[in-house]
Amino acid sequence: MWYDMKRRRFYLILFIILLILAAIAIIGTFSSFSDVSGYDLGSDDLSIAVTGDVMFGRKMPGVLDSGASPFRNVENVTKSADILLVNFENPATYSTNPVKGDVPLKADPKYVHLLAEANEIVIASQDNNHALDYGDEGLNDSIKNLKDAGIYVIGAGNNLSEASKPVVIEKGDRKVTVLNYMDADNFAEYASIMPPATANSSGFCAYDSELARKQVAEARENESSIVIAYMHYGNEYSRSPNEYQINMSHELIDSGADIVIGSHAHVTQGVEMYHGKPIFYNLGNFIFDQSNPATHRSYFLNLDLHGDNCTVTLYPTVIVGYLPQFMDADSAKALLAELYPQCDQLKVNDDGTAQLTFKLGNITDNSTQSNDVRLY
Repeated sequence: MWYDMKRRRFYLILFIILLILAAIAIIGTFSSFSDVSGYDLGSDDLSIAVTGDVMFGRKMPGVLDSGASPFRNVENVTKSADILLVNFENPATYSTNPVKGDVPLKADPKYVHLLAEANEIVIASQDNNHALDYGDEGLNDSIKNLKDAGIYVIGAGNNLSEASKPVVIEKGDRKVTVLNYMDADNFAEYASIMPPATANSSGFCAYDSELARKQVAEARENESSIVIAYMHYGNEYSRSPNEYQINMSHELIDSGADIVIGSHAHVTQGVEMYHGKPIFYNLGNFIFDQSNPATHRSYFLNLDLHGDNCTVTLYPTVIVGYLPQFMDADSAKALLAELYPQCDQLKVNDDGTAQLTFKLGNITDNSTQSNDVRLY
């Protein structure tokens, strides 16, 4: 009898243990489902930080040699975004053979890692008027050095096919396409030493209406969530877009681009909503050593994709010691009030940032015409 009781007790304990193990397994299963569900929900959202001109040459080694990130004052935005897009306004090369006599810029390749470390995914445009300051040698060095550091290069190459190739990033359920063009007419005086890429020669990607329409259509066909046209255009130090900027930007949106973002002017230009899509004509400098105080006031963007919408947050910045930092609220509001064109859809927040939201996709709102941009 004592033996039977001992055996029953043993089976009872075994049964309880099995129940506990089963419960743990069930809880673990539900927990796993919960984790997967959370990932799926998050994969629909994506953010892209976009800056203006970034330059690591000339006087910049004085701040870069510390090894600290030149993005450090704003990296709560630039590093937390899923993608960082910048205009890298110099070739990264050791070449000592400039082909342009005035203001040739270059960056020591040892600083490229500072750009690569600014975000997990960095896209650097070389479609600018300094990428060829050291000729094909400098351009090829730069493309190699940037790519070796894990940076996506856009806007220049050994031929037009390479130079015009968009960057397509897939992350979660999203696909982002970035197109990059430069207004070649703006630099006609440098045509002999800074040529646009052709089918058989290296250079930058010049804006061409037919090419742009074709590439935007291809981006729509590959089901990109957002098509970004990143432009290098406008007159240096002009606070207003010129006729060519306006026409190119409108053409791109009419072709199906979601947003047009410009750099090059070294100063800020305003925002236009055209057919329900935003155009940010010029962001201004971001990391730069220019002494002109007008070039120290700028802004950068963060694009947040959620569902069929994109919310763009505009962050006014001031360059101090060649590096960007956020403006105080009053200074930021003053900068926003000076922008031309002014955009009614851009809502200014108490902290001096500003936001607008627009619909993604190939359907534009034809009833929402431009902000009546006029040339001064």
